[in-house]
Amino acid sequence: MIQSMTGYGRGEWAERDFTFQIEIKTVNHRYGEASLRLPRFLNPLENRLRRKILDRISRGHMDVFITSGYTGAEGRQVPIDKGLANAYHDSLKELAHLLGSSWETSSQELLFIASRPDVLLPEEGTVDLEKLWPGIAKATDEALEHLLEMRRTEGRQLAADLEKRVTVIEGQLGSIEERAPETVQAYRQKLGRQLRQLLQEAGTGPLDESRIIQETAIYADRVNVTEETVRLHSHLRQFRQLLQAEQPVGRRMDFLVQEMNREANTIASKAGDALIIQTIVDMKSEIEKVREQIQNIQ
Repeated sequence: MIQSMTGYGRGEWAERDFTFQIEIKTVNHRYGEASLRLPRFLNPLENRLRRKILDRISRGHMDVFITSGYTGAEGRQVPIDKGLANAYHDSLKELAHLLGSSWETSSQELLFIASRPDVLLPEEGTVDLEKLWPGIAKATDEALEHLLEMRRTEGRQLAADLEKRVTVIEGQLGSIEERAPETVQAYRQKLGRQLRQLLQEAGTGPLDESRIIQETAIYADRVNVTEETVRLHSHLRQFRQLLQAEQPVGRRMDFLVQEMNREANTIASKAGDALIIQTIVDMKSEIEKVREQIQNIQ
């Protein structure tokens, strides 16, 4: 069954020293692309995560939000910028002297100096990402499954709507096929009336029926839309088949809709009949609604 390109999924995983949450949101896009926002220490996994996601989702724009925390102390250090700390210390002593206050190093002064930018420079510990990867991959798979289920649900709704619209277009096409022979007969009758009137006014001989048959045949050939209606039927059958496909079909549907529109335009240009032209106007309206809907199909 077809899938929508709109969806949302979330997954998470936790162990003693590590937590990982991932959210994936997808919207319409002509191609498949993923934008990842993740903590700095997970940067080495960015390409691996992107490939994993794009392996499951081939079309649509994906915003991937990752939050995680590492509470382990292994390998972590907090170096001190000793020169900067001493400079703060000396400045505080000088300030106390300037204000006539006594100077004693206190815990408050230490806290003040420690809170200054770049005095304490915490460094992230060395995290073994390969050990964490199986859990991260599991959470990513969970998010993808939730996302794909939402896309499948919306895909079923889209398929039902498109099926109805294809049925409407088929009905309109059937009306055109029924009306087309009538236009030729109507033209023959109209031509006969006009010629009889002209001959009567001119007072000349009887009407040459062979001439009417010849002119009618030329007209019938000019307005014949059989090829166009046959191709349009074929496009509609193919479109119905794509509604049941498991693989991505959005681009193929887009191509078929373009071809449907082309055949409808050709029928309108060839058919010299007001009823057929009005039916084509209604048909093109339905085709446009189909085109709008398939923009959200993977």
